[in-house]
Amino acid sequence: MVLPTSLERLFENNKKWREGKKLLDPDYFDKTSQGQHPQYLWIGCSDSRVPAEEITGLTPGEMFVHRNVANLVVSNDISSLSVVQYAVEQLKVKDIIVCGHYGCGGVHAAVENKHMGLLDNWLRNIRDGTSALALRGMNPSRVRCSLRPTCLCLLVFAPVCRLHQDELQEISDHEERLNRIVELNTIEQCINVFKIGLVQRHQVKYGFPRIHGLVYNLKDGELKEMDVDFQSYVRKYRSIYKLHSFPSETPLRRSQLQGNMIRTLVEGHDEDPGRVSTKYIKRAMLSEPLLFSETEIDSAITRAQEGDEGDVSVVDVDKLVRYFDH
Repeated sequence: MVLPTSLERLFENNKKWREGKKLLDPDYFDKTSQGQHPQYLWIGCSDSRVPAEEITGLTPGEMFVHRNVANLVVSNDISSLSVVQYAVEQLKVKDIIVCGHYGCGGVHAAVENKHMGLLDNWLRNIRDGTSALALRGMNPSRVRCSLRPTCLCLLVFAPVCRLHQDELQEISDHEERLNRIVELNTIEQCINVFKIGLVQRHQVKYGFPRIHGLVYNLKDGELKEMDVDFQSYVRKYRSIYKLHSFPSETPLRRSQLQGNMIRTLVEGHDEDPGRVSTKYIKRAMLSEPLLFSETEIDSAITRAQEGDEGDVSVVDVDKLVRYFDH
């Protein structure tokens, strides 16, 4: 079979790449075929100039990657939600990165309101402010963008154009304004990741995944971190999105996470007030290997039962929690 010229180039490059990898590490492919254990989930733009692993200096297996036009996280997009669920629940990633980039064609197209065919439906998600507009009794399909009087806002830019309208109107330079919208869109997508229930539950239980917003500069290759204030968001929109209740600050110490988990596991399983079945709590704690080792569990239960006159069928919850508070 004669391959098209474009594919011949790819297969030739693949051959050189394979040979180079095996030359540097003869066991490279054997090791990568054993499975992946990435620390990061990268949600980035499909732009071919922003290769995730290359610009971060990571190798295959270190980063789980999802890309789409304008690095969007959409509440009804099964693809992106499935990626997040798999990364968090199965791969146990510690960090989720949303990365936008200056010069993003998707953001530019949404701002200019150019007709892009089917892509119009996707770009609406950059301005998606339906809930907030509806609460104010407004028809989101008729909200015009004050930054561009001729632009009928495609829902997708409402959070950026509406919530940050005053700031954006102060930016007279068109390119600078687009750059700022890229930054604000990245922050909005971080918030969208945070709104996913399983992400919040894992943060409360384990302290991760941490969520980061980055913007890549095509002109110099630099990654810049965005400041995303999740706590202010929770306080402002809890009544709308029914967000999980969080303490004043996310627990930073492992002992706090362990204590929170013990109290969560005990809830509804008390034998007596403040006491729980030893068999149950040991089994439940063993089901959370990210927080408890079997040795820790045995030591904690033994210590918590000291002075209980030989009754080892139950354990004091407060004593169990205090064991880890060191």
